[in-house]
Amino acid sequence: MNTVSFGSGEDTFLGISGFVADWHVWMNVFELLSTKMRCVGYDHRGSGESVALPETITKQAYVDDLISVMDKLGVEQCILGGESFGGTIAILAVLQHPERFKGLVIVDTSNSSAVPLNEGQKQFINLIKSNHLLAMQEFINSVFPEPDSEHFKRWGVRICMKPKPEVAVRCVELGSEGDTNVPVQDIEIPTLIVYGDKDSEEAIKHCTYLAKAIPNATLKVVEGAGHVPILTRPYEVVDAIDKRFSNI
Repeated sequence: MNTVSFGSGEDTFLGISGFVADWHVWMNVFELLSTKMRCVGYDHRGSGESVALPETITKQAYVDDLISVMDKLGVEQCILGGESFGGTIAILAVLQHPERFKGLVIVDTSNSSAVPLNEGQKQFINLIKSNHLLAMQEFINSVFPEPDSEHFKRWGVRICMKPKPEVAVRCVELGSEGDTNVPVQDIEIPTLIVYGDKDSEEAIKHCTYLAKAIPNATLKVVEGAGHVPILTRPYEVVDAIDKRFSNI
């Protein structure tokens, strides 16, 4: 499993990406945070340089991999960040291993509980199978609505084309599997929920729900940002992280 570590400090921030994106999704946040704390990222199985067979990719495998990375790198506790589907994995990890985390940052994540695939997701799977490149181009265009994001779009397509189509299909299918009622209300650690106000209605709705359901959560809305504000608006995200966790 490909891992990276930057900076140093008493605290560690660990970021998980979503779908088939790799650790680079967090690179701008890491650059800013690494002046004051250690920042750890990794390519979750099936993404980037962490090659994996589709049948080995499960929500629980993602959680187990996270804990293994922490153990291997000597991270006893950290502030955990999860972007998009990485937010789902972060939530599951905190619920299963609460003693390992000092804080939680959830960025533009959709429903953490298992829900059936909708028609749009089914069509997306079919497009991945028939035209992988076009599917990734359409996906990337949807997550970067910002007018100044053409360079991110080009980069994003290259990143998302690394995994094989069957891995991308498997990652889409994961949303329909697992617990149908994840008890997010049991999360007790300080939590920051972040979303861009140009993201999908589904992501905004779920982030708003999480901000109300998690007892110790605060909400940060990044105006003008889409699905990946940690890339397009890192200064605003890091400022929110600094304010939320200044006293832990």
